[in-house]
This record gives sequence, structure tokens and C-alpha cells, in this order.
Amino acid sequence: MGISSRRLTTSFVRIFPGFHTPHVSPAHLEDVCRVLQEQVIPGAVISHTTAAALYGIPLPWHTDGGISLLRTTWSAGHERTTLFRSPGPAALRGSDADLARSTPADAPDLCIPHLHCTVAPGANTSAGPRVTVHRTLDHMSRTRDGLRIPAPGQMLLELALLLPHEDVVIALDHVLGPTTPFGHLTREELRDRLEPYLGRRGGRRLLTALDDAREGVESPGETRTRLLLTRAGFPEPTINLPVTDPDTGRPRRLDLAFEDLQVAIEYDGDWHREQDVWREDHARQDSLESVGWAFRRLNAGDLAQPERFLDALRRTMLARGGNVPARSRWADGALTPGAVRAREHAARRRGASGRNVSARAQRRAA
Repeated sequence: MGISSRRLTTSFVRIFPGFHTPHVSPAHLEDVCRVLQEQVIPGAVISHTTAAALYGIPLPWHTDGGISLLRTTWSAGHERTTLFRSPGPAALRGSDADLARSTPADAPDLCIPHLHCTVAPGANTSAGPRVTVHRTLDHMSRTRDGLRIPAPGQMLLELALLLPHEDVVIALDHVLGPTTPFGHLTREELRDRLEPYLGRRGGRRLLTALDDAREGVESPGETRTRLLLTRAGFPEPTINLPVTDPDTGRPRRLDLAFEDLQVAIEYDGDWHREQDVWREDHARQDSLESVGWAFRRLNAGDLAQPERFLDALRRTMLARGGNVPARSRWADGALTPGAVRAREHAARRRGASGRNVSARAQRRAA
């Protein structure tokens, strides 16, 4: 095509063997996936976290090369996702960008995520180092905007196999939330739709996550806060409690609340630092405090190191006559994300070991 080797290596990025995209005007994620399943691995189904990103499911910011940090744009009336990294966390409210804190100064301008696809067993396929190819016989898929992707239940099952428990709950909360891509569902309706998948590998983990999922959640930060509170031993708060502003008469919502104690918990993502949002939050809090509400606020830093926030919440609830858990439940970093993941990993290993022992015992008995 008349492009020199030097220009190819300096002005383009290789996505798959034989396929490159220019730095200046990179391909859309949808087009990259279409090339993958039509030309690189014909018949492949775009799956796992790649399919979740196409569905608009929030994923951890660090997953698969930052696929949740891709910027969504509109082209000819259709939603398109570029390979450029978003200009900042404020534009990523629907993703888990708050936990990214900020994009590192040395981060590349172009975000090329790691992709996933699924083929039938026995297929001798490879798409290079940027793609993980999964193989399975029983894979339920559908066509969406010309792309073959998993059915929603299949996609959620795949996330349960890849992601930690909390991140699967976040995905399920989004499916049950106001911006769901699948239409309004109650938790019981979602459970019914997931029934065909629960007996398969990963089904138990998906069902456990569904038990912790709730309807009406509006952000990953709210989910993480709710799960932090229940792990710490606090009662489960009400989600997005409706209240009336005493000064304006306008309806308001509190992210999480203990209504009987009039204690509100607000998660502040980075977009709350925008001037108009900050002013609105400040006015709302001031008005509600005048009629007896107490506010405890937290951000991504508090989720990473929750002791300060939990101590402050405990004091506030204790002063209002509430039942509070012992501080020992979160002392010494017991509820930091790393400690929680380590316990979850150990539990999975114990569960796998127990299943193996059971299988051996069954074989011996037979």
C-alpha cells in the first residue's frame, strides 16, 4: 500500500497479525471486533470482558488493558467506542474510573485493550498476543449491531469466571439499575433469566454475586460502599433513599442511608469535583442537615483505605443510638481491597480442593 516499514512502526499500532490502526485516527472498538471475528478468526464470538464493554457494563479500570477507559462517541446516530484513552475520569462516570485515581503521566495516548473471543473446541486458532481465545461447546450468542456476542446471561457467567466477587456484583447492579442495557428487571426476574446458566462452570459464583446484587444502584462506587458496610458489620443501608429538600421542596436522593437514624452516606466520584455538581451537593447537604440529617462522605481513597471512614460512621451512628459493629472487624487493614481479594482467593482454592477430594472419593466408592 506504499507505507514504509519505518512509518508502519512509528505511525501505526499493530492490533492483529497483518492488521494495524493509525495513531492519529484509530479504529473503533466495534470495527476491531468485527475484523477479529470476520477475518482473523472467522466465526469467533466476541466474549467475556470485551462483550461486557460492548454492552456498556462497568468493569474495573485496570482490566484487560483499560478497556473500561475507552471513550464512547456518537457517529451517524450510533454509539461508537474509540481506542483513545478518555481525557479524564470526569468523562467516565459510568465506568469504574474513580478507582483509577488519575491516569499516569507516562500512560500512552492510545489505549489498546486486551480482547477475548470464543470458538469451538479443537479449532487451531490464534490472533496474536492481544487476544485470548476461549474454547467451549455450549456457548449462547446473539447478533448485535452486526457483531456476534454472547447472550446477556452467557456474558455475565463469563464475567463470574474472570472477575472478583465485588466486580461481578457491580456488573449485576448495573444490569438491575436505571441505565441497564437489557430493560428494567427485578432481581427475581434476572434470577429466572440466569437459571439456564447456573448449573454450568461459574454458575455458583454468579448466583452468590446475584444474592449480593440490588436494584436501583446508580454507580460502581455505591456498590463498593454498600458491600464495604456489610462486610464491616453495619446493617444494610437503603439505596437511593428519596427525601424532600426542606428549602426548595425538590425531591432528592441519598446514595445510601440509615433512615431510622437519619444518617446519609454519599460516595463522591471525581465528577463531584465539577463546580456545578459540588455546589449542588453542598447546598443539598446543608439543607438536609438543618432538619436533622448527618452526612458521612467517602471517595475512592476511602474505599482503598476504609478505616477512617468506618470509624467516623461508627461514631456518628453510636451518637444517635444505633447498633454498631466492633472496630476489630476492620482494624489492621482487614477490609482493604487486597485483603478481601486474598480471602476470596483462598476460599476459592479451598472450594476447588474440596471438590477434587469429593470427586476422588466418588471414584474410589465406584
